[in-house]
Amino acid sequence: MKTLKKDGIYYAFLIPSVILFVFAFLYPFVTGVNIAFTDWDGISAEYNYIGLKNFFDIFKDTTIRKAIANTLIFAIGYTAINNVLALGLAVLLNQKFKGQNFCKTVFFIPMALSAVLASFLWTFIDSKIYATFLSPSGRSILGNPSTVLLGIIIIGLWNAIGSNIMIYIAGLTNIPADYYEAAAIDGASGWKRFRYIILPLLGPSFTMCITLTLTSSLREFATVMAATGGGPANSSETVAIFIYKNLFQYYKAGYGQAVAIIFMVLLMVIGISLQRFFRSKEVEM
Repeated sequence: MKTLKKDGIYYAFLIPSVILFVFAFLYPFVTGVNIAFTDWDGISAEYNYIGLKNFFDIFKDTTIRKAIANTLIFAIGYTAINNVLALGLAVLLNQKFKGQNFCKTVFFIPMALSAVLASFLWTFIDSKIYATFLSPSGRSILGNPSTVLLGIIIIGLWNAIGSNIMIYIAGLTNIPADYYEAAAIDGASGWKRFRYIILPLLGPSFTMCITLTLTSSLREFATVMAATGGGPANSSETVAIFIYKNLFQYYKAGYGQAVAIIFMVLLMVIGISLQRFFRSKEVEM
């Protein structure tokens, strides 16, 4: 009887979370799946079921190709630069030196800002400072179709690189000091210590950082929306922005939901595949 009562108390604490999950995630998800098979415009009270037409239209739509290309360029570039910089900074910040804690704080403070606020801040810097005083052509980075994705990557790095730095530092602190001492006795150079000690033992950190960074950058929305809205001339439009525009601007809610479902499935496949790949490499490293 006591065990049953104790379990009941535990389950009672789960009720608010379950309710929130049902109304904030499960119900909208089920509703969205239903809408994907309709011609709903997002406004009218009535809609018609059209089967798989929305899903077939995705493969005929030439406008989505630019969004897919932008998303891949941004995601791959951001993930690569983020993890290389985060690992390098983590190695430097893990060393003992005067002002170490201050330097760590400098990189972690931007994480307290929302992506929207960070975008507004950098948009102002780009348009009022860079374009006016530093740009040879007088054009801003975010206003140039050829450099806008680079500008968004810079905003994302400044705003969120601290999270990966934190994960890599945690991994570095877990490496036993005996390994470094043995390497020093053997006369190993700094590069060899990095290659044969740090990289292999940071396998779990790589798995977490690369997987989370890639999947989050593939579905990037807030930074792009706040900084450029997908412009100029759709040169920074990502798949997430494409879905948003179809849902709320083009009045093609059924089609937008179909794209969202396909996109969600692809993200799940990519995330699971990355985890399995890096988990297998952890043993080999």
